[in-house]
Amino acid sequence: MCRYALTHYKKHYACFACRKAFKRRNKDDVDPAGNDHPARCPECGLLMADMGLDFAPPTTDDARAWSAAASLYEVGETFHSCGCGGPGYRPRDPTKLAAYFEERVAEYRRHLAAWVGEEHGDAARASVRDAAIASWRSRLEKVEAALGRVRKGW
Repeated sequence: MCRYALTHYKKHYACFACRKAFKRRNKDDVDPAGNDHPARCPECGLLMADMGLDFAPPTTDDARAWSAAASLYEVGETFHSCGCGGPGYRPRDPTKLAAYFEERVAEYRRHLAAWVGEEHGDAARASVRDAAIASWRSRLEKVEAALGRVRKGW
């Protein structure tokens, strides 16, 4: 059974500017009928990133690990899972992060090539194909940009 199925766990939110992470109560635990408010950092007031239930924040003085977490978040890699197997490996070191992004670039290029090369028979399938191509191109651009920043030393 999933680890998170029976109990209400608090999500981890991160402020990359302050290098701090906080858990936040779920809206349903506080006021199910009320409005949902975005998570703001209690230190600086900026919006915080929803990193998921499995995020283990680095220590405040580990700037490299916080930069890696911010880079991962920028490309949509967070720590959300059902708790069964976890979200998978997420690097904290710049060298390992560059290798991780290079693997993502290769993977995304394979997916994009598969969709570009696909034959489409009807208009509905062509629409799905076009949306998939646009999605993979967007993801690829984000990861390539993040990889460029990591290689330059952030």
